[in-house]
Amino acid sequence: MAARRHSNIDLWINTDMSRPDQDVHTVPIDTVFRRFHSNQRYGLSAAFVNDAQLHYGTNQITPPQSQNYFCLLFQQLFMGFNSILWFGGILAFIAYQPLGGSNPSIANLGLGIVLFLVIICNASLNVYQKLKSIKVIASFSKLLPTSATVRRDGVEQQIPVNELVPGDIILIHTGDVLQADCRFLTCEGLKINSAELTGETKPISVAVHCTSQTLMESTNIGFYSSFVEQGMGEAIVVATGDNTVLGKMSKTTTQDSSSDETTNLHREVNRFVVFVLVADILSIIGLWITWSGWLNYYHPTFITFTGNILNSIGMIVSFLPVGLPSAITLVLAIVAKRMTQQRILGKSLQIVESFNSVSVITTDKTGTLTRNKLVVSEIFWDTGCEYKIIGNEEGKPVTNVAKPHTLRRLSVGSLSEHPHPTAKVSPAVQRSPVVVESVEDPARVEVFDDLLLGAALCNNAKIRIVKDAPHKHSITKINAELHVVGDSVDIALYNLCVYQYQMQIDEIRCLNPRHRTLPFNSANKFMITANRLESHKNIVLLTMKGAPEIILHRCASYKTNDGRLLPLTSEIKDKFLHRQEMLSRNGYRVIAMSQQKMTQMRYDQLMQQYEERQRSGVVFNQDLNGFPAESYCFIGFFSLFDSPRFDVPDSILKIRQAHIRIAMITGDHPSTAAAIARQVNIFSEDISKRNGIDTFQIEENDNNHSVFRLYRNEALLKEHIISVITPFRFGSKATKAIEKHSRKNDFMKEESWYKQWLSSCKAHFTEQTPIFYKQKEKEKIPYAVVVTGSQISYMDDFMWNWVLSHKELIFARTSPEQKLRIIMEFQRRGEIVAAIGDGTNDAPSLKYADLGIAMQAGTNVSKEASDMILLDNHFSSIISAIETGRLLADNLKKVVIYLLPAGSWSEFWPIMFNMWFGVPLSLSAFLATILCVLNDVSISLAMASEKPETEILTRPPSNRKKDHLLNVKLLFHAYMLI
Repeated sequence: MAARRHSNIDLWINTDMSRPDQDVHTVPIDTVFRRFHSNQRYGLSAAFVNDAQLHYGTNQITPPQSQNYFCLLFQQLFMGFNSILWFGGILAFIAYQPLGGSNPSIANLGLGIVLFLVIICNASLNVYQKLKSIKVIASFSKLLPTSATVRRDGVEQQIPVNELVPGDIILIHTGDVLQADCRFLTCEGLKINSAELTGETKPISVAVHCTSQTLMESTNIGFYSSFVEQGMGEAIVVATGDNTVLGKMSKTTTQDSSSDETTNLHREVNRFVVFVLVADILSIIGLWITWSGWLNYYHPTFITFTGNILNSIGMIVSFLPVGLPSAITLVLAIVAKRMTQQRILGKSLQIVESFNSVSVITTDKTGTLTRNKLVVSEIFWDTGCEYKIIGNEEGKPVTNVAKPHTLRRLSVGSLSEHPHPTAKVSPAVQRSPVVVESVEDPARVEVFDDLLLGAALCNNAKIRIVKDAPHKHSITKINAELHVVGDSVDIALYNLCVYQYQMQIDEIRCLNPRHRTLPFNSANKFMITANRLESHKNIVLLTMKGAPEIILHRCASYKTNDGRLLPLTSEIKDKFLHRQEMLSRNGYRVIAMSQQKMTQMRYDQLMQQYEERQRSGVVFNQDLNGFPAESYCFIGFFSLFDSPRFDVPDSILKIRQAHIRIAMITGDHPSTAAAIARQVNIFSEDISKRNGIDTFQIEENDNNHSVFRLYRNEALLKEHIISVITPFRFGSKATKAIEKHSRKNDFMKEESWYKQWLSSCKAHFTEQTPIFYKQKEKEKIPYAVVVTGSQISYMDDFMWNWVLSHKELIFARTSPEQKLRIIMEFQRRGEIVAAIGDGTNDAPSLKYADLGIAMQAGTNVSKEASDMILLDNHFSSIISAIETGRLLADNLKKVVIYLLPAGSWSEFWPIMFNMWFGVPLSLSAFLATILCVLNDVSISLAMASEKPETEILTRPPSNRKKDHLLNVKLLFHAYMLI
């Protein structure tokens, strides 16, 4: 064993580490396999994996060195108010010597020492609390699992990404993020986005062969952090960790990512600091003008030069809210502790304050409002045939399970034998009896066989070994279990085939091998597969499944209950769409399925023509990966049900009580979205059910002009001719990112350095006013509204203003780009938007919303794009986050209200009265300084740790344009009261 181990290590040592960077994209793929001791069919062996991990190390980019205590302490010593306190301390020492003469006052020396001690103690406390907050965030970050699907020893399995090594064969699907540099082996409609690395936002179509001698320009190479926007494929890992392109650029990347975005909390504190500094400087100037222009001439012995310096020091200390930095740090520490208890991961504590101003929450449906555990409830075919699957009471035997006759032949093996008798398969639908409601036994219906065969073949769900990362308390124990992995719809159809009908789905897929795939994406809303049929070796079966209205549009015929193919007329199509509408109104998600059969020769001709057009550079209006776009045969529906999360209805009622609007943005059918909205209280009794629902249509009027016809409860409300569409103006979080990418590629638009500096300074104090901010002040329309994605691209300013003014909103059949557009339109109207989602298509909206919130059970892409993660997957955690954000703002306002009237102003007047009217000072500068420091710190810390008020969730959200920390009216009333 030892000899073998040494031989393996020698193999890895002999690998030339300099060549992969230069020629890994140009050499033949067989050379790449030999170089990394791998092959496409089996991947790496377990023995080689262990040796490779020793040789290459873990797949992690070395993080930047975290700042230690002393570096943070040095920064805090000279930041903010501390820099002015240094100035005051130095003046105190100067007043002691040399201005003190032969008989200096020891109080001046003591005053300087006290000020320096205040600086050191304040900085130490801030650093301690900051390190404590960083540790809380770091401890939660370890809870975010990231895995990769690989093939090792011929077995597909999921492993932690830090265990990837060069030579691993990784399986890539839509929504994945590449966790290492790799060379593609196969690709089926694969498109990746490397914007994080290159700045190019357009997706790149992947090729298997080298397309450029330059590594960064060749499309057969994928880089670490690239996002898979579409398609599927396989690749071999060629570099990991610090050896990746991104790893070698880590210094630049770290520098860019280290700059924190300016939050509203930063702006509030910055404005307060500037106000205090200006007031302090003006008071000191007034002090010296009074002394030099009046007292020094007419009463030279009343206040000496040294005495006026001491008065200046007292003025500095009295105006500076010494307790403010500690109070802010303590408030953030309390926030971190509360979020720990509420199982909320916040990537930045300052962003929590945004919840105080959130006025709109946009949420996805599947996986956010619902459990994302779809179950097939009914199967429909022909114009009136259905098959209802009803779960019986637990504990009763399974009876009347019909198994189609064709699938008996396709499914090899005994029905009573389980494919994985000892495996734990999750998620899984428990076996339950079914009741046949149609007169004829569906097991004898050919179209029913086609539906189940399509559910097995046009499906990417698989059972894989999922290898969890080692736990903290058992480092050596790694859990490896079998899980069904895939899209929620695919998993539901997989469970139907395996657990309802005991189909040996892997055997069926092996006997009917897949040739090609067009994976599902949010733009097409359907998936197509091509399989060579076992029963007819020369026949290729094309299966398409997806949104019913899109599938029916591509069908020319339909299959009847007796197996005949009839033309799909408009009347029959309307019947199918009506059935879908009825199911959607009850909250069911409907998936349609169609098929097309062709000879192997015809299929090969289509693929050859497609590849020739690709090589010639033809631009496709819609790239279907070579598949025909029409002439399919419609075979039926699957209705699936996804129950809402148990805590969602009550949580939404509480959010509405907090005067926050909720907008559902989903890719589902409008009727399905409306049904779920009623179940979870997005559509309420008071508005949508009592008042009604608004809709609109785009039609042509008598003058052949395109007009919007606005309907209220299906009655025409008004007409609007399409008019102005105002282009986006940079300023929001999303448009700033667009501006950043545009400037990377257009150096002519680069502004001069002083304009950039002024813009940067302005951004630290004020936020740009949205172009349609006045819409925020208008009263909201007390009706619900439903908008579809196909209508969004035609909407002008008037329509956006009208739609977004409704109290209850649903956007259905939307794409990721449209979700982002909706959020940006909200932001243009002054709304502070929090976006909630869990899927890959939610990532853009989560990233560019004012506050992005992801579910822990969601995809890694959504979690990386978000600002917060709900670790317990409870929608109700949002209520706790809103309460925490409002508590943070409330406590900071209490601190400021005390520090200015009770602290700064009250300590300012005794000095001025002493100079103007000769009123003696009750305390010396030394004692007054100590009193100010102790008073400010103790009261500020006490106010910062106050608990939330009972009505904190029933008041309206804060208005950033009006509700500032420096509220003049509030400060005046507080001053008069004190």
